[in-house]
Amino acid sequence: MTDDSFNSLDGGGLFPRLQQRYGLRENPLEMETPFFPDGMRHHALEALRHLCGFGDMALLLTGAPGSGKSRLLAELVRSESSRLGFHRLPAAAMTSSSALARDLKQVARSGANADDNSREAVYRFFRWSEGRVVKGQRMVLLIDDADRAPPELLRLILGGFLAADRAKAAVPVFAGEDRLVTLLGLEDSSVSIHQIHLRPLTKGEVFLYLEPRVHKAGGKVNELLSSARLARIYDLSQGSFSRLQRVTPGIWLDIVSNSLKQKPARRIDFRALRLPALALLLLAGSWWFVSQQYDETVAVEIEAVPEPEQVRKSITIGPETLEGDVPVESPSPLTEETVPLDSVSEPEPEPEPEPEPEPEPEPEPEPEPEPGFVPENANKYVDIEQLRSRSEGWTIQLVAGNLEQTALNVISRYPSLDEMVYTLGERKSEAWFMVLYGNYSSKEDAQKAASRLPDALISRTPWVRTTEGL
Repeated sequence: MTDDSFNSLDGGGLFPRLQQRYGLRENPLEMETPFFPDGMRHHALEALRHLCGFGDMALLLTGAPGSGKSRLLAELVRSESSRLGFHRLPAAAMTSSSALARDLKQVARSGANADDNSREAVYRFFRWSEGRVVKGQRMVLLIDDADRAPPELLRLILGGFLAADRAKAAVPVFAGEDRLVTLLGLEDSSVSIHQIHLRPLTKGEVFLYLEPRVHKAGGKVNELLSSARLARIYDLSQGSFSRLQRVTPGIWLDIVSNSLKQKPARRIDFRALRLPALALLLLAGSWWFVSQQYDETVAVEIEAVPEPEQVRKSITIGPETLEGDVPVESPSPLTEETVPLDSVSEPEPEPEPEPEPEPEPEPEPEPEPEPGFVPENANKYVDIEQLRSRSEGWTIQLVAGNLEQTALNVISRYPSLDEMVYTLGERKSEAWFMVLYGNYSSKEDAQKAASRLPDALISRTPWVRTTEGL
């Protein structure tokens, strides 16, 4: 690998050499546009747009270094700055709770007392940010490289958000590596924060990322992205955007082509193995000697033990009495008082008592039914089973969240949309409130109706879905 900068324009840089060799008009790897939508990046951007505008959860954007987290946040600010107020909190500036409090006080321009402690100042900022929603612009705090900030400051920001009205307060967006989950002390069942993970690119996605940039720069796609070069780019970059920018120019100039070749086998120095081999040989010899000694000892002990002599005994069966035998008296004949055993009848056994029938178990009392959900706005609430049974089958989902107040806020902002209703479902074993609009017989009719919604709702990308899948 070379240390030359790909972005350098001097005579020794790589870009002039690429221009000379391939006739490129501009640097393909410095192009910020078009935004790369594959690799679930567009899905992650839409989730950030929706949850920053209407969500009631803090957001966690995770991924390996070079996975495109900063680029995704930049695209979020570019596309949503007209309706959302963004404020960046650099991790390097978050040195203490007092420094964090001073930064947030400048944003809020609050008249807080100077003797307020840092924790109260942070909590006061989130309560102040609730009023920005009334003015039509919700605030978003962007904490990039949050895994480099002190964990206690991250928990302080999260605590201030959870203590405020989560549907209106400034939404904190923590961006960093996967260890952010541990730093924030989150559990798997936590519903107060939503994680969006950016995975590495696949080989096909690397091609989709480079192909439009090479074409725009005036290069030949079949030459710069041939199967051999694409394989080397993917192997060295490991699906990371930052590694992609470093290794690609060197591969195009055949500077790192030899790095993937198989290294020659290392020559074994047998002289260094002489002492271990000698020690192993001595160990094997001593083991053989000890085993021979053991076998000889066992053989001598077996020969020294005499076998016991066998004694034969005879048994005579019959009426004859041998000399020296003691005669056996014959049994006396039966007398009148003697009763033969055969004539004595055995007593009949008493019948066993029949087992008493077991008592029937008493029926268990039925559990009392749990109290049902009582909506705050009954006129706009529709049961989810009633929606699933609709014959038309298509509707438009405008917003969803864990709090009923989130749905009520959206409905109250647009009183002119009479067909707007909300319902209660379940997501991750938690309550999930959804705001829906309309009932349509086909997906095309629902899409046409979505295009006629107010601009503020269209910018949040309404979801056309089936009522059966609610």
